[in-house]
Amino acid sequence: SSSYPLSGPTHQHFSYSLCLAVEMLRSPAAALLRRLAPRLTGCSGGAGSSTRQSLPPYISSSSSFLARFSSTPTSPPPPSSVGARDDEAEDDKLQGSSSDSGARLSISVDRAGLYSPPEHSHEPSSDSDLVKHLKSIIKFRSGPISIAEYMEEVLTNPQSGYYMNRDVFGESGDFITSPEVSQMFGELIGVWAMCLWEQMGKPEKVNLIELGPGRGTLLADLLRGSAKFVNFTKALNINLVECSPTLQKVQYNTLKCEDESVGDEKRTVSKLCGAPVYWHASLVQVPSGFPTIIVAHEFFDALPIHQFQKGSRGWCEKMVDLAGDSSLQPL
Repeated sequence: SSSYPLSGPTHQHFSYSLCLAVEMLRSPAAALLRRLAPRLTGCSGGAGSSTRQSLPPYISSSSSFLARFSSTPTSPPPPSSVGARDDEAEDDKLQGSSSDSGARLSISVDRAGLYSPPEHSHEPSSDSDLVKHLKSIIKFRSGPISIAEYMEEVLTNPQSGYYMNRDVFGESGDFITSPEVSQMFGELIGVWAMCLWEQMGKPEKVNLIELGPGRGTLLADLLRGSAKFVNFTKALNINLVECSPTLQKVQYNTLKCEDESVGDEKRTVSKLCGAPVYWHASLVQVPSGFPTIIVAHEFFDALPIHQFQKGSRGWCEKMVDLAGDSSLQPL
């Protein structure tokens, strides 16, 4: 409106500027101006004024457009109903514009960090039963397992564990321990155990526990070396902590065990010293309440462990997971 000084009728100059602005603005703004125009034109002529302003030649081409803002109706329907329909139409356009802009909104999710299991294959696999079992545990949990759990499955899995179904000791096994080399090692341990019993005050009953007795060679040498100390061997309750059924049978034979009936109960006795022998899958199953002597040779180095390493984020536990080719890999 700066090109037209506000002299003379103010409404005339404002109406011209209003029409020019409407032509340049988009439909939402035009709808707003169409609502304001009747109010502005109605207040310019005063009460009862029926004078209609003439348009300059240079905007006469917009007369049809201005007719929409005129206070004089150009068609039979009343001005209020025409304006209402125009307003409703423009409101619909505005709502459509808003809904269109809303439809353009979208949400994207980055799935790069999610686990993507390989496609299932029906091809024959060269994996052993134990490897298949480990993979099934990882897939079922949708995440890695600890080193401790991995070791426990590898060593003591009931079907495929390393120690569970075969004798791995001695010349026919995978390695040889010191009791397999000379009986002197076990006999010295027997003398040490007898001296310890005397230091305890020679209790009438004492638990002699061996953790991971292997083939039973060390304990057999211990009992033979202490067989001359009758009071000591009479006080013994022998408890073997062994989870392998196969090795339990080997130990039974090595200790020259026999089953005998005592009243209504049966018990296993070693003929090397006449002491009763009991097997347990874990240490917590061993009866308590008696003085105890524990022997464990090359046992702790075979226990499952939790392993940790220090990285950029601090200390983290090492785990075992599946690689992209479905092979086991440490993390």
